Parts: sequence; structure tokens; C-alpha cells
Amino acid sequence: MSEHSDSGPHDRQQMDRHVDPNSQSLVWRIDDVLDDITGGDWIAEALPRFEYTVGSLVPPIYTLYSRVLHPAARIDPDTGQQVPVRWAEVAAHTGGVIHQTVEWGSLLQAGIHHGVGDGRDLVWDQEPDEGDMPEEQFAALAEVLVEHTSTPDECWFGFWEGRAGQGLHLPAPGPRVRIPHRDNFLVHGAVRDAVRTLGWCGPNLWWPQDRAWFVATDIDLMSTYIGSSTECALALAAHPGLEVIDTSDLRKVTWDSDEVNPLPPRPYGQ
Repeated sequence: MSEHSDSGPHDRQQMDRHVDPNSQSLVWRIDDVLDDITGGDWIAEALPRFEYTVGSLVPPIYTLYSRVLHPAARIDPDTGQQVPVRWAEVAAHTGGVIHQTVEWGSLLQAGIHHGVGDGRDLVWDQEPDEGDMPEEQFAALAEVLVEHTSTPDECWFGFWEGRAGQGLHLPAPGPRVRIPHRDNFLVHGAVRDAVRTLGWCGPNLWWPQDRAWFVATDIDLMSTYIGSSTECALALAAHPGLEVIDTSDLRKVTWDSDEVNPLPPRPYGQ
């Protein structure tokens, strides 16, 4: 599904997720996966088809929509540790523009167009994760979102079965929250549990019981999308640990949706 992507293949393990599988505080157990998935029934009804838009990922029922750009990473030569790199930092090198439908491939193509290169090995070493984020990003999101729901201890998390089920021996077929092209395992916890993984990956869908907001981290995309109230969207944009731009439910999410920066010849990574 290359059209449903702002980069390349979605089956690589994220390098930012160094999670100890024996740490019960950070990893959901197999018996946490729910057989009763009625808590997600409304999602299937709200997202009946995929039309390559934000509103195909997040139900088109919210006042505002936000987009969190997954950070790239630079390797510190002294410590070997990953240092987050914002897209704005890459844009400053390539001459690209950060805007509502900016795409990673086009941001890099801007540097090629301007004769300065794409910034690899200068500004960044590792591209942003597809379909996942560093734990710190999930924690930052939860820090904001917990303040914008009346049910902070009642939250649902969906994990795409094609990745979350790897090595866990979960039954197939079985109960799934089904949206177009994406079948998800469902677990239940508190908003603060957003940092927990199923297998090695973070949640692809999550929302509180009161549906005050909804978060989607699609497996093919380098961005996370949130539908929420105006107050919540402003709080997300103000968080220093997140790179957030506003968007709308009608905006495209495909690799070729960038209408400002130069279009690369093919999807990033292909």
C-alpha cells in the first residue's frame, strides 16, 4: 500500500524501542489483550473507508486536528546515543518548508533541489519511525492528553495485529477492532499507559472512554494524528517535547501530498 505512506516499508523494528520484554510495567501481557472488543465498535463505524486523509485515520468528529512529526535521530559521536532531530532542523538545512502536509521525502528533496543535499550524516543519521515513536513522545502526548479527558483512568489502545502479534502467539483469527486495511488488538488501561508496548511497538490507536480525543499512529506514516478540542490542540502545540503542526480532517496523508516542497521521484525508502 505505497499510497498509504509517507515513506517506505512498515515491517522494520523501530530502533528507538529498547524495551525489556520482562518489564511488566512497560509491556502489555498476552492476557491483557481483550476478547470483548465492543469498546472499539464505534471506531469501525466512524472510519468506514480509507480515503487517504486525516479523517480516514481519526474520526471526523473533532473540533481541531493536530499532527505530531516523529523525530529523526542523530547519533552522538561521543556517547553513541540517539539525539532527537526535529523536522524543522532538517528544513533549516534543506531549505524546505514546514506546513500542514509536509512530507519527509519532500523535505529531503528540497535540499537536493537547492544543491545542499538532504542532510543525512550532517543533520540526521536515522529517519523518523514509521508507525511508532520513541517512548518519550508517547509520554509527552499522555502528559497533555490526560488533562483533557474526564476519564483519564479509562483508555483504550489498539495495536495493529501484523506487528504487535509477532512472537506473542496470539490467536489468528480472533477478536479485532477492524478499520480499513488495519485489524487491531485491543487492550484497556489508563491514559498514562500510552508508553506501554505490545510486543515491541507502541499503540496505533488510543482514545479515552469519553472520546474527548483520539490518537492515530498509522503503521505506514512518520506522523501521529490527533483529533481533539481547541484547548487540547493548543496544549499539544505548546508542549516543548513535541513537534506539532495543525492540520484538518480533509488533508491528505500520502507521500505525494506535499504541495509546497519538491516532490521526490518515488516514496521515501523505495
